Amino acid sequence: MARYFIEVCYDGATFGGFQIQQNQQTIQGALEEAMTILFRQSIPLTGASRTDAGVHAIQNFLHFDTDLPISSKHIYNLNSILPKTIVVSNIYIVPNTAHSRFDAIKRSYIYKIHTQKSPFLEGRSWYYPFPVAVSALQEAANALLTYTNFESFSKKNTSVNTFDCTITKAQWIEEGSLITFNIDSNRFLRGMIRGLVGTMLQVGRGQTSLEEFHNIIRSKNEQNVDFSTPAHGLYLSEIKYPDYFQKIG
Repeated sequence: MARYFIEVCYDGATFGGFQIQQNQQTIQGALEEAMTILFRQSIPLTGASRTDAGVHAIQNFLHFDTDLPISSKHIYNLNSILPKTIVVSNIYIVPNTAHSRFDAIKRSYIYKIHTQKSPFLEGRSWYYPFPVAVSALQEAANALLTYTNFESFSKKNTSVNTFDCTITKAQWIEEGSLITFNIDSNRFLRGMIRGLVGTMLQVGRGQTSLEEFHNIIRSKNEQNVDFSTPAHGLYLSEIKYPDYFQKIG
């Protein structure tokens, strides 16, 4: 039996999240349904990152095991079955011990904000019509690189053994009326990025000082964090793995 990774991208606006759940249309559910239709048997999928409802992905992965012969034509076939908001980008054959979730060595996210109203960005970026000092946002982002415990930025209805994350990049970029936050880490906690963005924006607007932001991180108390940031501005942009991918023929 061989193991495969499926690389996907999707618009999460109409989905109740990534992971299969009852009475909700999900990314994983749609992919498993398409696999069942194509291969005429149920093939369970294991996902790399469980994005929340409304969150998009430029790149995400799942893995599956099968004895069936898998070829590049199945990429086209799956895309013909899937809704237009989900695309299979590639399928790779990987070692049998490879795991799409646990083998990831880096995950990257982007959060998009626009400060001028635009019909073309609605649902793809957060309209935030307030003056923001990007230099202050970057000072807050720089602070993240000096910490590893982000318990304050984790929603509590989650089961994790540690709140430690190693953030290797935290950068705000301003291009006209567009502001994006780019962050890389070995792992993320539930709600973490939206909490970081919402709280850093308070620094950018002068509502929270940089010292207070440090205190929020050190407090390990989610009550001090602004989690109200909407999902539709958030994108899972990249997952990095060891170099064991081989594209199917």
